[in-house]
Amino acid sequence: MVLRNEGIIVKTLNDPSKILETMQEFPPDLLLLDVMMPGITGFEVCRMLRQTPRWGDLPIIFLTGQTGVEARLEAFRSGGDDYLPKPVVNEELLTRVKVRLDRSRMLKERSDKDTITGLLLRRAFSEQLNSILAESERINQNFSLCLLDIDHFKKVNDTYGHLAGDKVLAGFGQLLLRRFRVDDLRGRWGGEEFVLAFRRERKEVIHKAIERVLEEFRDIAFTGDEGEIFHCSFSGGLVTFPEDGSTIFELLQKADQRLYKAKKLGRNQIIFQSPDLEQDLEKLSAH
Repeated sequence: MVLRNEGIIVKTLNDPSKILETMQEFPPDLLLLDVMMPGITGFEVCRMLRQTPRWGDLPIIFLTGQTGVEARLEAFRSGGDDYLPKPVVNEELLTRVKVRLDRSRMLKERSDKDTITGLLLRRAFSEQLNSILAESERINQNFSLCLLDIDHFKKVNDTYGHLAGDKVLAGFGQLLLRRFRVDDLRGRWGGEEFVLAFRRERKEVIHKAIERVLEEFRDIAFTGDEGEIFHCSFSGGLVTFPEDGSTIFELLQKADQRLYKAKKLGRNQIIFQSPDLEQDLEKLSAH
């Protein structure tokens, strides 16, 4: 009740044998763990969780009436992060829980983001993208996905230096962070490839928004390692759920095909339709 009164969602469990099953259904941000429980001790539960990859970094605070030195040492030896003797003082409980939660969120945010661009890394982006897909399926709503690739990025590194290449990546990342809405996802997919996701939006609308970002990116003046001034552009492939695919794999595959098409048609553009590529190339060569 102390935690619930602070707006924290609490799930209680009296049977420790069901802890993994319960945590699968209710993934916690923090675990308060008693020591004396039926059939198993809290120390043993803690060791088991620390051997499970998903829960290796979960903050665990022991609450126990055992106040001896050996009990405190065992709490930390088993992998616990903190130790509170009973009876617990409410203010101390709240303070320790909030401190652990804040630190855990900060560390997770750091591990989820690319250090050069400030964008989500592939794993973290994929986790959030799966949530968007589940939400869109549940409420029968569209969302759009776009793969972006900085044009001729290898040439940038070879011509102007790798530090200049990092400046381009950082500049592009900051541009993506400044544009679009707060709840739109922005990620670095790998190398010079980026990925965006837009809740409740169709590709026809998003195409115009990304085109404006492309114009802005082309106008940015970057400086090479020897002081040279140069400019960059990017290409993209854009899709919408569910018409372009009903799974993440299908959507990414279609987006990648359209990105490939954008490159074949001369780069520096965003493709969101799928007419025949050979016909497009014939039209391009005719011009």
